[in-house]
Amino acid sequence: MSYDQQLAGRQGLYQPSPNPGFSNPDSIELSAWQSPSAPFFEPPPHTYHSTEELLPEENERLYQLSPRGSAHGVENKPRTWKGWQRGAAVCLLVVTATSILNVTVTVWAAIAFGLSDGIGTIHRGPCHAVKQTGLWLHIGINILSTMLLGASNYCMQCLCSPTRQEVDRAHAKKAWLDIGIQSVRNLSKIGRMRLILWIILAASSVPLHLMFNSAIFVSLTANEYMIAAVTQDFVEGANWTLTRSDAFHQVLLTEMQRNISSYERLDQAACIMEYGVDYLSSRRNALVVVDGQLSNPLMGTLDWTYNAPQNSWICGTTVGSNMTLETIPIDNFDCNIPVALSNDTWLMGSQQVDYCLSQTVEDQCRLQFAIPIMVVVLACNFFKLLAVVMTLWKCREPTLVTLGDALESLLETPDPYTVGMCIAAKKDFREGAWPVSKARRWIPRKHFLCEGVGIRRWVLSNAVCAVAVISLSALLRYAIANTTTASDLPTLWNLGFGAVTSSSLIRWSNPIFGSHGLMKNVLLANSPQIILSVLYLLYNRMYTCMSFSKEWSNYGYRRRPLRVTSPRGGQRSTYFLSLPYRYLIPILSVSVATHWILSQSLFLVAIDVFDEHGKFDTSQSILTCGFSCIAMIFLVGIGWLVFIAGVGMGLRRYRVGMPLVGSCSAAISAACHPAADEPEVALVPVKWGVVSVADGVGHCALSRSYVSPPITWRWYRGKMD
Repeated sequence: MSYDQQLAGRQGLYQPSPNPGFSNPDSIELSAWQSPSAPFFEPPPHTYHSTEELLPEENERLYQLSPRGSAHGVENKPRTWKGWQRGAAVCLLVVTATSILNVTVTVWAAIAFGLSDGIGTIHRGPCHAVKQTGLWLHIGINILSTMLLGASNYCMQCLCSPTRQEVDRAHAKKAWLDIGIQSVRNLSKIGRMRLILWIILAASSVPLHLMFNSAIFVSLTANEYMIAAVTQDFVEGANWTLTRSDAFHQVLLTEMQRNISSYERLDQAACIMEYGVDYLSSRRNALVVVDGQLSNPLMGTLDWTYNAPQNSWICGTTVGSNMTLETIPIDNFDCNIPVALSNDTWLMGSQQVDYCLSQTVEDQCRLQFAIPIMVVVLACNFFKLLAVVMTLWKCREPTLVTLGDALESLLETPDPYTVGMCIAAKKDFREGAWPVSKARRWIPRKHFLCEGVGIRRWVLSNAVCAVAVISLSALLRYAIANTTTASDLPTLWNLGFGAVTSSSLIRWSNPIFGSHGLMKNVLLANSPQIILSVLYLLYNRMYTCMSFSKEWSNYGYRRRPLRVTSPRGGQRSTYFLSLPYRYLIPILSVSVATHWILSQSLFLVAIDVFDEHGKFDTSQSILTCGFSCIAMIFLVGIGWLVFIAGVGMGLRRYRVGMPLVGSCSAAISAACHPAADEPEVALVPVKWGVVSVADGVGHCALSRSYVSPPITWRWYRGKMD
């Protein structure tokens, strides 16, 4: 008994119906190959005497029939997760774990450390340690954000995937739906519940990327200080005179001379290294001791504040009126540590610097969190969690998530609206104007991968990336021009990757502090994160389309089992939807990296300023945004690499052999009209090609039997019921 008959005997389903438009299957499968239309349907390599030669008996167990759940019987089945729901269950674990983590951290921090105007302090300590902790926390936040975005994208793709009934309704109106990709096109055709859940998942992603990155931030410490240029006599306790009548400086200089024994001695290089930073946190006032003897041991003083950018005094000063020291104008050149160290002499006025005496203090940077931001993040987590739970609980009707799901449904129940269109491609199906069921010549083409995506989609995705990178490049040029007079990479690197410098701050005319000022700056610093999220979704969809079309084209070259979400028989299960891990993992990695680098390119800056006596100075404290030129350069470079990869992949070609269907449900359906003698064809490996010829016109379909590739310029139509 043949394998076909064995299958039919088990299920009682094999009832071949007469079809005069097709050749007798026995003349194709079970007898010597003799056909008057041989040029249309090439003979197999040898004569097959039974289908056991095509499907060996030892493999028969793999292709046994298994019951198939119908959409009408879903309600009566136990609520078990299968197919894409297993992946959605993993997404539920991700969202749940993230929500629990965020709630735990928020409650613990609020109770343990208290709040002031909605802002709490998690940790206070040395600035280098706090910065390092903040760096790792921000990397973790970006990983969590990307995981949440990936989980949302997975569930959104499952929700917008159509059911078979929705595909049939669309085809009846000469419209088609997208299969296997994230599709806005499908939203108007899917059920209301799935549409609402899709919108909730999409809308809850926007505030996350606007705020999550700044929920935890580092508040730096900066000490205002006074520099006094003195001779060795001042150090030894000689009397001095300050010509201007200034009680503040008189008192401070007296304190410095009295406590000089507690000051740390620094040589020239060490003094330059310590005081050449933009924001001084571990030191305060300093005495710069010059060579020689003067009638007045005090040359002059300089007050260092942070209310405006100025050149550092480590490159030298001049003596102004009333014994004030003045720095070299910033328009002349940029003073920094390498420049100062390279100078042959270091002059304060006209005197050579010998060494410095520095007042050391304990730096106290803070790792802080913002409750208003965390409330928004927790709300987004809650809505995402609710949407994923509802997706698993309510959306149980089988949907065509993968190409294999669509092929399985269409092979088991062929679509009557695409009969006779077996070699139709995506371009043949226009809204409201479908091709007529008539014989057409087969003209093979070697398509570009971008055609599988859709030229407009491909151009749009890469155009958005190009515009974003060009805009960032323009901002980078402006940032460099307003940060330093030198634009070479070593100088920009020395400014620091994501480092806070006085010349790279956005200075508001009317700064706002507290939670209101924090929210204003957070929105500014994180608004570009939305662009990266949009690019992630665009490129995820683009590469999904390319992978989808490649999977489809492979059916024209070798026999393959269907990759479905709920496997039966010889089908194989899927560990991804339509984007293989070799694409997904690099895309997620680039997404995490670019989100983090962007957070170092434009970032929230909070600096607590203390005056010369160590008292908190609210008028000089800073709450704004800063930028890093070198981080922006890295981001521009990665952006161009992503753009080049997207364009390059699109200009590669598929192998010739099958119509290009893209994600078009109608074009896929047109290839799924198997011969009547092939029951349960979806359960075994299939291949696309010519399955029969009648009256000089061939029919192509996916088949479990031997198929022949279509021949150029021959006529093909498809079977007509």
